[in-house]
Amino acid sequence: MKSIKLIVKIIFIVSAFLIIFNKIDLNKVKTIQINYPLLLFLAFIFFNLSQIISALRIHKYLKNINVTPTLKKQIMLYYVGMFYNTLLPGGIGGDAYKTYKFQKSYNKSYTKIIKALLIDRISGLFAIFVLIGCLIGLSSFKKYLFLIALIFSPIILYFIQTIFFKEFSFYPFIYSLIIQILQGFSFILILLSLGINTNLIDFLILFYISSIISVIPISIGGVGLRELTFLYGLSLLNLDPTIGVVGAFLFFIISLISSAFGIIFIKGVENV
Repeated sequence: MKSIKLIVKIIFIVSAFLIIFNKIDLNKVKTIQINYPLLLFLAFIFFNLSQIISALRIHKYLKNINVTPTLKKQIMLYYVGMFYNTLLPGGIGGDAYKTYKFQKSYNKSYTKIIKALLIDRISGLFAIFVLIGCLIGLSSFKKYLFLIALIFSPIILYFIQTIFFKEFSFYPFIYSLIIQILQGFSFILILLSLGINTNLIDFLILFYISSIISVIPISIGGVGLRELTFLYGLSLLNLDPTIGVVGAFLFFIISLISSAFGIIFIKGVENV
């Protein structure tokens, strides 16, 4: 079954890039250069800062069910989970690995641990909706549907948490906003490193939309899904999608390199 899932993901990625290569000007891709390498390095730094805060967020949720690894162990385990998700997509998933480790070390029910990981993901998703709502009025997008998300997302999250996740505190949602802001800033730095400094709000909204779409478990690390989002999103705005596709792919490369750090920490999380 795992092999079949991996094959399906590979087929999707190949198909996605065949569509992309057919839609964009490959000669223009060849002309795109990294004009400011320092900005690309800063994008890498901000992305990893967002991952460290992500580890801190799940650390707060786990404390609510008395699962209390040290913050250092939590960060190491977070990167190991990234490694399993991105670089070993056909094997054990990152969340499954963390669930096993926490259950083994703290003798908590799988249900409680899974709920902590789930509310962690849900919190991040609602933060994205809030940020899209904040940005939509400054963009070229003329529809204001996401303004509703700005107002109601925190309220909806609060009621979901109160009803289904009442053992968890609400305030880590603030961490979710910080995480998404850092990742958005990382993507903006990628664009700036390529010499792009116009329509940045439009690019940022599409980046956040692609972050939602990349949750669909049909890809590896969201590759293909993000690029397709920029391809069709920028085309709808009558903007050249080439730079968006390249920017999205560079973001994937940054996440891929960051995930590789997880292999360094595998031995360090034998006991959490």
